[in-house]
Amino acid sequence: MEGDKRVIEVGMAEMVVASAPNILVTRGLGSCLGIVLFNPIKKIGGLAHPMLPDIHTAKFKNNPSRFVNAVILNMVEELERRGSKRVLLKAKLFGGAHMFRSIPEDSPFNVGKRNIIAAKEVFSSLRIKIVGEDTGGSYGRTIFFDLESGKVKVRTVFHGEKEL
Repeated sequence: MEGDKRVIEVGMAEMVVASAPNILVTRGLGSCLGIVLFNPIKKIGGLAHPMLPDIHTAKFKNNPSRFVNAVILNMVEELERRGSKRVLLKAKLFGGAHMFRSIPEDSPFNVGKRNIIAAKEVFSSLRIKIVGEDTGGSYGRTIFFDLESGKVKVRTVFHGEKEL
C-alpha cells in the first residue's frame, strides 16, 4: 500500500495479530467473515478469516480459527496477552455474504448470515463494540486493515471500494 508498511496475508481459517505499521489483508470473503479487532491507542490488532459460526457443533475442532466464536475469543486473548485492555478493543465485521441463491435467505444453511449472528453474539457477550460493518449482500470482498490508522479498505469486483 504505502511506504514501509509490510503487507501480511491472512488466509482462510487463519488469524494474525500484529502491530503498526503493518497491513493485514484477507481475500475472497464470501460467506466467511473478516473479523477485525484493534486497539487504536496501542495500534495493535488482529484479523481473522473464519468459515463457520460455531465450534461446539463441529465434528472436527482441530483448527479453532475456522470458527467465528472460537477465533474471536482467541484473538481477544492474544491481544490481552500483548498488553491490550479489552475495554479499549474495537471490532469491525466484513463478509458474511449470501453466496448461493438456491439457498433461501432465512435457511439454516445460509452460513454467511449465521456467521454474522455468531460474531455479534460473541462481541455482545464480551462487551466489545462493533464500530464498522460491511456484511451481507451476495458478493465477495477483499479487505486491507491498516494497523496505523485502524481503517479497513474494502474492495469488491462490482460494488467498488470503500473505507471503514
